[in-house]
Amino acid sequence: MFLIRLVFWISLIVVLLPTDERQQARLYGTAVATVERIITFCDRNAQACKAGADFWAAFVKKAEFGARMLVELIGAGGRSEPEAVPRPARLEQDGPRGRPEPKVHAPPRGTLSPADLGPSWRGQMQRTGT
Repeated sequence: MFLIRLVFWISLIVVLLPTDERQQARLYGTAVATVERIITFCDRNAQACKAGADFWAAFVKKAEFGARMLVELIGAGGRSEPEAVPRPARLEQDGPRGRPEPKVHAPPRGTLSPADLGPSWRGQMQRTGT
């Protein structure tokens, strides 16, 4: 299926190419100028390239951390405790803005009676007989 799509898009590009030599020369010149502007982008826009490089470095660092965490979770299979992740230094009872975090109480477990655990409906018994 991939090859069929590839052939389709390549043939579409070929169909759209001009046949007149003057148009071909103009298209070639435009393509060369575009490639040249792409190659020299960082020379003309140093701040944008620096910001992009900083963003890319942070993105790669986060992606590596996520991949390591995923590999550890898959490799552990949930059987062992995960390694301790360093956390920012603050009091445990303080929330992200220095306010005490509300205590969350877990709902009680095991409160169902035996009647609650039984099936709610079984339907009528079918009579078999002649």
